[in-house]
Amino acid sequence: MTRDGRAEELEPAKRRIMEATYRALQKRGYGNLTTQDIADEFENSKALLYYHYDGKDELLVDFLDYVLAEFLDGLPRGDRTPREELEALVDALLPETLSEEAYRLQLSMFELRMNARHDEDYREEYRHIDAELTAHLRDILVRGIEAGEFEAVDPDAEAELFLSILTGTRARRVTVFEPDESIESLRAAIDSHIDRISA
Repeated sequence: MTRDGRAEELEPAKRRIMEATYRALQKRGYGNLTTQDIADEFENSKALLYYHYDGKDELLVDFLDYVLAEFLDGLPRGDRTPREELEALVDALLPETLSEEAYRLQLSMFELRMNARHDEDYREEYRHIDAELTAHLRDILVRGIEAGEFEAVDPDAEAELFLSILTGTRARRVTVFEPDESIESLRAAIDSHIDRISA
C-alpha cells in the first residue's frame, strides 16, 4: 500500500490478507501471532502470503498502514462542526468499553508500538501514523479556531498534546483496565480539556 493511498485502493488479494491479519490479531494477539495464524484466516494459500510478503514483520508494517487508512477513512466529515469532529475522533479511539476482540486488537497494536523501539520499519510506520493523526487533529483545530469554536490556541502544539493524551490513554487502557471496564474517568479528563479550549 502506498503511504498516500487509502485502503479501498488495495488490490483484492492484499485486502484479503489485511482482513485475515486483522482477524488473526483479534484471536491470537501480537506475541503469539504466526504467519500460519494469518494463513488460517485467509481463504487462499499460505504461498500467496509469501508471494506478497517475505515474512510476518513486513506484512505487519503494511497492516499498520492499512489500519490507519481504514480509521481515517471511517471518520465522519462534512456534516459536523470541528468540535463534534474532535469528539468523534476521541470516541473512535477511546470507546468507553471494549469487546474482548477489540481489546485484544488494541493490545496487539500497543505491543507493535512497543516493539518499534527495536524495529526500524515499525518505528517508521508509527512515525507515519503519528504524523497523519497529528495533521488530522491540527486540521480540526484550525477549522475550529477559524469558526470561533475553539480559543486561539497554537494548533501545532495542541495537536501534539492531543495525540499524546490519546496515545497515553490507549496505553493505560490496555495495561491497567479490563476490556469491559469503563474508562469514563479518563474520558472525562479529555472532555474537560476540550471544554477548556472551546470558545
